[in-house]
Amino acid sequence: MHHHRPLIVPALAAVLLAGAACSHTIPKTASKPVPPPITSAVPSFTAMAKEETRAPLSQLPVHVKTDLTPIQSAIRKAIPDRVTETGHPLEQEFRWTFVRTGEPSIHIQDGLVVIQAEYKGDIEARGSSPACRLDPVSATLDANGTLELVQNGDTVAFAFDPRQVSITTKPESDARCTMFNVSVNDQLPELFGLSLITTAMAEAVRPEAFGIPLQRIWDNLEGPVSVPVASLNTRACLYGNPREMLLSRLKGTLRDTVITGTAKQMPLVTYEPTCAEAAPTVALVNSGPASSESTPYGMLAKIPISYPQVTHHLQDKLFHHTIVVDSTANESAVIERVSATDANGRVLVTVETTGDLKGTIYYWGTPRLDETGRTLTIPDLQMANESRTAIDSIRVGFWQIVDRELQPKIRQAMAIDLSNHVDRLKQIVTGSHRSGDLTMDILVTRQQPDQVRSSPQGITVSILLEGTATATGHMTLQGQQPQAMVERPGR
Repeated sequence: MHHHRPLIVPALAAVLLAGAACSHTIPKTASKPVPPPITSAVPSFTAMAKEETRAPLSQLPVHVKTDLTPIQSAIRKAIPDRVTETGHPLEQEFRWTFVRTGEPSIHIQDGLVVIQAEYKGDIEARGSSPACRLDPVSATLDANGTLELVQNGDTVAFAFDPRQVSITTKPESDARCTMFNVSVNDQLPELFGLSLITTAMAEAVRPEAFGIPLQRIWDNLEGPVSVPVASLNTRACLYGNPREMLLSRLKGTLRDTVITGTAKQMPLVTYEPTCAEAAPTVALVNSGPASSESTPYGMLAKIPISYPQVTHHLQDKLFHHTIVVDSTANESAVIERVSATDANGRVLVTVETTGDLKGTIYYWGTPRLDETGRTLTIPDLQMANESRTAIDSIRVGFWQIVDRELQPKIRQAMAIDLSNHVDRLKQIVTGSHRSGDLTMDILVTRQQPDQVRSSPQGITVSILLEGTATATGHMTLQGQQPQAMVERPGR
């Protein structure tokens, strides 16, 4: 009779194999790891704080509309309605009277002033001069000049420079006799006191009477422009940060003249619960020709992303994802929790796992924007040295196996798409916005990546918005103004 002994070797082998698939616990570190100092190729957190990107210097065309009727009226009052010999050196030898036949014609276009006034009168010799009387004598006063923007103490104002002024007789004037050593036409400038009329017209447009409220315009350029963002329960705040204004020319008609100029600004767009009032600054204004250089209007925009938001995003992407830590032994770990915080200006990612590898693994890296400016990435993501050492204490080289599985998942999860943020911001900024007496018209056509900064408050993404912009406003001519400084060409 044969006796069959049970085969225990395969069963024993199965037990031994089962015992080999054991779980591992990562030793806890005393504290969260701190990323090592970054080499000089990448600025440290302190250096980044000192070298924070400033908004670009942009040129904003400014158009300020005004009505020049007060200047027209002032010049009209300076033109005499009656001219006689009284007080003239020739009053003993001659008598003359000229009366203006109507209101002077004063036409203002593009800062150029054209004046014409008609007179009718008579001239008579008396005293020792030969008898002669000319009646009627018709004369025309013609003048043209330019309105200028000048410095008046600490203000900028209008002034009038009458460059060509003449008085001539008309063909229908009486010319029956001669009483002067020159023709009546050549004598009229002296009889009318033309130099005094010229001076009176220039002094009629007194800078103290026709000041330009540049400080108010400057304050409006400063902002902020406040735009509500209902979807985020916050506001987009555009701060103009003007640095200089250049007034170049006048264009338009009497009642609708536009002072054209350019404001150099460093515009900044941020999200804030309430837009803060800009600190007051004194207007700095120059005059001169406008620059022919055409450059985009650039604004530095900052998009805040809190670390709770980043943590929620990572948790949503990685929760319960499995990582294979040993394929031969069929060992795997499960991601239970992922969080992100700031660490010396970098992002510190904490991963808590269960399964065959229990514990906490730390990763860190420097946040960056991709070339499109729409995706937040961490290109230098790496496992912290403390985690490498802890995992290697289980088995030499084990950290590399874990890292090979875990790092791509974290890297992919940390690629946060900011397209909605960028597009929302472009839509918010694009359009017409009121700032005091000014209306800003902005069109954003593209964006460029700038920089990303990490702080305990969160990640701040800076992008450069580019496009076109103009500022249009209205002002009323007035007298004394707040401080403004002007440098005229050639000074």
